[in-house]
Amino acid sequence: MKKCDYCAKEISYDDMYCCDECEKLTKQYYERSDRFAKPFSMINVVCLFGVMAGLFLFPMAKPFGAGLSIVCCAALGILLLLLPFPTESMIKKFKIQKAIRITRYVGLGMMFLGALIAGLLVIFIK
Repeated sequence: MKKCDYCAKEISYDDMYCCDECEKLTKQYYERSDRFAKPFSMINVVCLFGVMAGLFLFPMAKPFGAGLSIVCCAALGILLLLLPFPTESMIKKFKIQKAIRITRYVGLGMMFLGALIAGLLVIFIK
C-alpha cells in the first residue's frame, strides 16, 4: 500500500494524502521551508563551524573555546527546535511528520551537547 506523504498512514494508490488536514499541513511545511531555507542554511553553517572551532580552541583557550561551542550548540539546538527542516532523504524514508520529530530530537541533543561542554568546562577549569 501507498503511504500518506505527511503522516505515513496507508492510503489507496490514487491518493497522496489520507485527509485534507495532512494536505494542508504538508503545504504549510513546504511554504515555510521555502521561506526560511536561506537563513536556516546560513545559521546552520555558522553554528557548525563555531562548534568545531570552539572544540579546536578548547585545549588552548578553555573559556573562549568552550564558550564558543556552548553558544553555537545552543543556537543550533534552538534553530532545529523552531525550524525543523529535515533532509529530503529523511522525508522520503520517514515522511514529514516523523522526520520533523526526529529533527527536533537532534535539536534537543545539540542543546544537551552544549550543556555537556559547559559541564566539562567547569570540571577542567579547576
